[in-house]
Amino acid sequence: MAAERTQAGPGATRASVDEAGRTGSHRGDPSPRWAIRIALGAAAAILVLLAWRLPVWEARLSAPQYPAGLSLTAYAHGVEGDIREVNELNHYVGMEAFDEADAPEMKLWGPVLLLALAAVGLATVLPRRHPLARLSRLALWLIPIGALLDVQYRLYQYGQGVKPDAPIRLEPFTPLVVGPTKVLNFTTWAYPGAALWCLFLAAFLLSFALPLSHRIHERWIHRPIVVYVRDQGGEQA
Repeated sequence: MAAERTQAGPGATRASVDEAGRTGSHRGDPSPRWAIRIALGAAAAILVLLAWRLPVWEARLSAPQYPAGLSLTAYAHGVEGDIREVNELNHYVGMEAFDEADAPEMKLWGPVLLLALAAVGLATVLPRRHPLARLSRLALWLIPIGALLDVQYRLYQYGQGVKPDAPIRLEPFTPLVVGPTKVLNFTTWAYPGAALWCLFLAAFLLSFALPLSHRIHERWIHRPIVVYVRDQGGEQA
């Protein structure tokens, strides 16, 4: 028997053959797709775990009188950096001192990350279009966005609560949670910490990298080839 590629015609049977040589309507062994899914889910889970120890938000202050600059770094367990110097500056312009007790929601970071891990698990094992899978991917995006909104609210409180009887009179203002804020001769650059970038990356992996990997797998690894098998002499060739 001899198999040949030909145009469809009388006596020809259409069949799909993937690049591994399998025929029929089967698009290939699904196990490689599951392996990719589990690998991306594991990577997303590791990123969520890393977010526990990494900074959530950072700020760098620069001014002529501080050539080396000042820094503040917010973690789940509190704020580190040049807190004393920054609080002294805040006193002169009438802003409240940084106090971890003013942000009790920081203690929720651990439970929030447990929620993120659960979301990763659901988004990994459930079908992509399952309502819980969609809700889980949405939650992964909303967690870092919500953290930034919370920090922005606290900065708003600090900036709008300046005291009118401070040694240096300052109009109420709103520091930016991301980007530059200029007050007098100080410029503060604020940006998300590595913890939030880890969460954004985890959300990206499960929202975009997973379906993209499936498309690549179907297109290049198990790409179907349409052939026509012609009967010759009463036998299937």
